This record gives sequence, structure tokens and C-alpha cells, in this order.
Amino acid sequence: MKNILARGGVEFVAVFLGIALSLWVDDYREEKELSDRITEDYENIFYEVKSNIKIIEEIISQNNDIILCEEKILEILNRKVPYKQDNVIKLVSNIFSLTFFGETSAHRTSVASGRFNSSRNDTLTKQISKLYEHYFVRLNKNGAWVDDVFNQGHTIPFYTAIYNINNLDSLIIKKYFFSDTFQNNFLFFRFARSIYMMRLEETWDQLYIVKNSLEHFLIEPSFNLGIIFDEN
Repeated sequence: MKNILARGGVEFVAVFLGIALSLWVDDYREEKELSDRITEDYENIFYEVKSNIKIIEEIISQNNDIILCEEKILEILNRKVPYKQDNVIKLVSNIFSLTFFGETSAHRTSVASGRFNSSRNDTLTKQISKLYEHYFVRLNKNGAWVDDVFNQGHTIPFYTAIYNINNLDSLIIKKYFFSDTFQNNFLFFRFARSIYMMRLEETWDQLYIVKNSLEHFLIEPSFNLGIIFDEN
């Protein structure tokens, strides 16, 4: 009787351990699959960030070229450089609204799947979220503001002059250039661009922070084990 009970106890323990092991294997498999998918998401975000860096650097460079034109216009407005109609028309026509709208599909896909917020790497998740949900959002709002200011049309007469050169009234163009209307709009647009350039630089900095953090994550195996490194 004791042998039967002992054998039954052993069989029960064996069945229990088998079930427990099976559940553990299933949990491990699911966790491993989730970890792999999160890593894939991070890889996609990494390449998206690299693409955004390339785009934003081009936007910054082109805006700096526009700023040089604005500075030359200021010199003419301040009578430091003689007014020459052809030169003024060329300079003003080179001033326009050039804004950045980042690529976000990789991040949006990860968030929509629920995987992004399942990551154990809180530091990396926060840095990525800060980029997409703060810096990009703020930059888009500032970009829309710059576009709105430019769309008030203070440069239209100079664009018109390019395509209507034979019927151009030089006196009207010069009078408009030195008018309070043009100067006030020009200076306000220049101010809006200066604010936007600061936002571009700040976003560029955060893009590099995220790029370097993702690079570290994807290169260092210890990151995949959930080990968090001190950012300092």
C-alpha cells in the first residue's frame, strides 16, 4: 500500500513538473519572440532616425543659405549696401519657408502593435518617445507657424517681377522694398525662422542621442538581457 502511494506521489510530482516545465517553455518562447520583435522594431527605428538625420541636416544647411540672403537684404535695407533692383529681386526670391517633417512610420508601427511600451529598457524607450512625441511634435507646430507667416505673401511682388520683367515698374518695386509693410513682414518672418532654427538644432541633437543609444543597444549583447547602462 505504501509503495502504491509512493509511486502515485512520484507520478503526481512528475506530472506537475512536466506541466510547470511546459508552461515555462511557453512563457520563455513568448518572451523571446517579443524580445526579438522589439529588437526588429528598434532596428527599423534606428534606420528611420538615420534617414531623419540626413534630411534635417540638409534642411538646416538650406535654411542657413537663406539666412545669408536675409542678412544681405538687411544690409541693403539699412543702406549699408547700394540698392540694385536685379540683386534685390534675386535675394528676395531666394527667401522661402523650408520646414522639416520627420519620418515616423517605424515608431508608429511599433507603438500601434503594443510592443514599444513592452520594452524593458525604460531609458531607451523614454529617449525615443521624447524624440517622436515631444521634439517632432513641437518642430511640426513651429514649422506650421513659419509656413503661415511666409504665406502672408510679403515676397509675392518680387516673384511677380521675375515673370513680368518687361512690364516691371522699378519705382514701385523699390518703394515697396523700403516700405514699412515689407520690412515689418520681412523682419517678423526672419524672427520666426530664427526660432525655428533653434528647434531644428534641438531636434538634431535629440536625433543623435537616440541614434547613439540605439546603436549601443543593437551592438551590445548585454542590452538584450535587459541590463540598463548609466547614460552618464
